[in-house]
Amino acid sequence: MTDYQIHHQAEESLFYVHLEDGQRAFLKYSRSGTESAEAMVDFYSTFVPDAYRGKALASKLVDHAFSWAEENNLHINTSCWYAAKKMERRQRSPSAGDHLNSV
Repeated sequence: MTDYQIHHQAEESLFYVHLEDGQRAFLKYSRSGTESAEAMVDFYSTFVPDAYRGKALASKLVDHAFSWAEENNLHINTSCWYAAKKMERRQRSPSAGDHLNSV
């Protein structure tokens, strides 16, 4: 399996991976609040082209984005069904961060 590098394009609120054929797999988010108690990120859209599905790209993107949010002390919301599914699994794990929540 190819080791894909995840990029963060903050100005577009996007985490993405360049794929061999020029396409991208991505996770989109929106950010709100500036005070630490109110700072929030909503992961609302995950996309992986058909030819690349089943290679854990969405999982890697979401895990990377969750780690980024935790490092930046952001409360996490998950409008995207896939991110919500990953969040549910993380919440069942004893190592999940205290500020994780889904909407």
